[in-house]
Amino acid sequence: MTSIDLHRKTVSAPPTTRILLSEPTAIVHDWFQGYHGSERVVEAMRAGLFEPRNQPDVYTFQAARELLPPDLARLIVRESRLAQLPGIRQQGHDPGRWRNLLPYMPQYFGKLDLSRYDIVIASSHAFAVHARPRKDATYVCYCYTPIRYAWMPETESRRGHRMHRFGLSAARGWLRRKDLEASRRPDGYVAISEAVRERINAFYGRDAVVIHPPVDVEDFDPHAEKEPGHFLWAHRLVGYKNPEVVAEAFRGLPYRLTMVGVGPLEEKLRASLPPNVELRGWMTRAELVALYARTSGFIHVGEEDFGISMVEALAAGTPIVALDRGGARDIVRPGSDGVLVDTPDVASVRAAVRQVAEERWDRDSLAAQAGTFSRARFTGKLLDYLASVKKS
Repeated sequence: MTSIDLHRKTVSAPPTTRILLSEPTAIVHDWFQGYHGSERVVEAMRAGLFEPRNQPDVYTFQAARELLPPDLARLIVRESRLAQLPGIRQQGHDPGRWRNLLPYMPQYFGKLDLSRYDIVIASSHAFAVHARPRKDATYVCYCYTPIRYAWMPETESRRGHRMHRFGLSAARGWLRRKDLEASRRPDGYVAISEAVRERINAFYGRDAVVIHPPVDVEDFDPHAEKEPGHFLWAHRLVGYKNPEVVAEAFRGLPYRLTMVGVGPLEEKLRASLPPNVELRGWMTRAELVALYARTSGFIHVGEEDFGISMVEALAAGTPIVALDRGGARDIVRPGSDGVLVDTPDVASVRAAVRQVAEERWDRDSLAAQAGTFSRARFTGKLLDYLASVKKS
């Protein structure tokens, strides 16, 4: 195997002089069901780690290619034939039934032929880590979380995922054994937050470095004119995001809240909205960026592995009300970037909203904190880490 060829420049250097990898590389990603957090990480890897003429090959179980940036979609060289069967495959935003094949995924990823690659990066929150590169290849897992179906089924229940659909509840012991076995293969683990690093250590007995996911902080203007007392909540309308608690917390407050999201709780939420709370559905990226710019507070009181939307709020010069768990602890410095609440209840959220509305916040400081999660920082840290674990 050849060594990793790194051409290191400064983190803020222009694209033509950025850090580059030159070896044959594969990125193995669980699945592409849209263009969300983990999919954006793979795109950032593709765009930031490699020269245009030396792009990685991407392997996955299934891919809704029409929902991905074309440059990323073109790199997908392999997906499961089973996931493409009529009645199983995803078609646009129609999710299909490919998730019913979850018990088959460890075998699928384990049998991928990765023999031609000197570097393999598993982008995994489920089964991509089951990949088996050459023994002498450098193999790193970028881990969003150890697989929840096996290790944290109670959190999957709160997130609205019904595990019995996939027969995984009865097979949890088998799944844990397979996952623990797979966790031994990577040369190193990278976690997206301190909370995930702790899980990797607890479940796998392995250490990990933390490299936060990349956020497009340059999209936001921290100095745009704000509307005092106007707060924003932008998430899926599902239970663990606590949209009902947030809406009720604004009842009777002298502020207003715009909620942006779709999901199973929409009808129930609309039926009981306070008069100072507006619920909007899907918005374009440009519309959401503009909304971040003019609101003066952002609310996120669901426990997340990381929490990209919180970084986006900071980039827009907007302080945050967040739950003191998970990725929020990596993002929000209490008193500097916003307020952390211990429990997601109405009284706690209401008090935190008042505090954010009444205090003065340094927008430059908020934007500077967001900048620590930029694409350039992500690229530099990940390539430094790859260099540190490379095999000679």
